[in-house]
Amino acid sequence: MFARKKPGTNTDTGTDTGKETVEVLTLAGLPLDCRLVRSRRKSLAVHVRHDQIEVRAPLFVSQQDILRFLDKHSDWVSRKVREKQQRQAEQLDLRDGGRILYQARSLNIELCEAPQASVEVLPQAQPQRMRISGPGIALAPQERAAAILKNWLQSMARNYLPDRTHALAAHLGVDHKLKEVVFRKTRSKWGHCTAAGRIQYNWLIMLAPDGVIDYMICHEVCHLLHMNHSPVYWKAVASVCPDYKRYVGWLKQHEHRLWF
Repeated sequence: MFARKKPGTNTDTGTDTGKETVEVLTLAGLPLDCRLVRSRRKSLAVHVRHDQIEVRAPLFVSQQDILRFLDKHSDWVSRKVREKQQRQAEQLDLRDGGRILYQARSLNIELCEAPQASVEVLPQAQPQRMRISGPGIALAPQERAAAILKNWLQSMARNYLPDRTHALAAHLGVDHKLKEVVFRKTRSKWGHCTAAGRIQYNWLIMLAPDGVIDYMICHEVCHLLHMNHSPVYWKAVASVCPDYKRYVGWLKQHEHRLWF
């Protein structure tokens, strides 16, 4: 399994048990609203989630201690908030004139009303752009553009991923274990391999560069050899994809730009 990085960043080292109480802290100097969640946990933690800061605290800790904890981590919180705001600003924007990251190129989006649905990548245009055309775009541009782009990406995934997956499985001698290749859009995983030999891909990966896509195939097929992430598993990945760490890094840095 190759998981997408889950939303939210934290400094959590404790565990929560039992009922929670929630209150809002209004504090000067914090860039976002702060939500305080008390429970029968053992330690303080601060998270940056979406459009708010969340502090998780034991029931017995005083508000003064919580404020000191926040002050101690204020630089970290501010940095994480800036990073999240930057990532939000970079997210795929399917409006006419918006931006999309496709194969590591940032393209302008051009929406056009047309009788037939199509997606064209125009890398030689100035500026470089992706033209999404189809019926109904003039009336519901973002909704129709999303549907057309989805169909285009799913078609590319069906045409590319199964054949490459079966070829690599044969190369590694595990083609007898591969039973099925399927597609599903999920928020937490780019790919998944079950013990029954079912490999699932998130079709949004087709927005990524070819090397990242091939790494994803390698990642999942190698699970047919080893259903874990042990050193011997990563050795198998490296034997097929020596630069896999570079592709893992690319996904971690850019995956938020591939979602719609």
